[in-house]
Amino acid sequence: MIPWNVCSLPLTVFFYWISKRLNRRRPGLLFSPAVLTPAAVIAVLAVTGLPYEVYSEATSFLNEMLGVVTVAFAVPLYRNWTILAANWRIIVCSLAAGSLVSIIAGVSTAMLVGLGETAAISVIPRSITMPIAVGLSQAIGGVPSLTAVFGMLTSFAGVFMAPAIIKRCALRRPVSIGLMYGMGAHVLGMVKAFERGDLEGSSSTLAVIAGALITVVWAFLLLPVIQTWLA
Repeated sequence: MIPWNVCSLPLTVFFYWISKRLNRRRPGLLFSPAVLTPAAVIAVLAVTGLPYEVYSEATSFLNEMLGVVTVAFAVPLYRNWTILAANWRIIVCSLAAGSLVSIIAGVSTAMLVGLGETAAISVIPRSITMPIAVGLSQAIGGVPSLTAVFGMLTSFAGVFMAPAIIKRCALRRPVSIGLMYGMGAHVLGMVKAFERGDLEGSSSTLAVIAGALITVVWAFLLLPVIQTWLA
């Protein structure tokens, strides 16, 4: 029997390494490590019958490293803080507007396609980083697992559509591009923003943090109105 408690971590890292090499040859969302690596892991779990709990425990080190990586994103944010602070009014207004549009569009679409009230509530936090989105979903009466799915779809769609939007809207300012990536595709968008430049990545990091806080405020302010409308 394969000792999965030993092999799961290096196997996951190997899948990610292969995905990165493939993505360099075939750029695009479908060949992104964020898509290929989970797909490969799911395939292994399905073929071997390995319980997810066993795999999760064996790769817990990667989850623990997320905290270190998240803190590391604060370094470029600090370096570019002077530029961001000089534009704080525009940044706050842009994120507030983006968050509001996201909530209204998500709830309206969920009801339009007949997903029901539970899904409509669960889609409210879809445009913020996953840990906060799941907690907010639970707090407002949504289903965290549904919120996670909506969040992932939003992130993938945001990263996929961003280059076309940047070109069509002729966006040239790094701060604008970073805010769009952070608000539209949260952490995955933040990674893509850093690939474009340090200021884009810093703006995206700020958008992920501030956008999450603004969305929490909007969610609790709009929840009674949304529930009345859904009823």
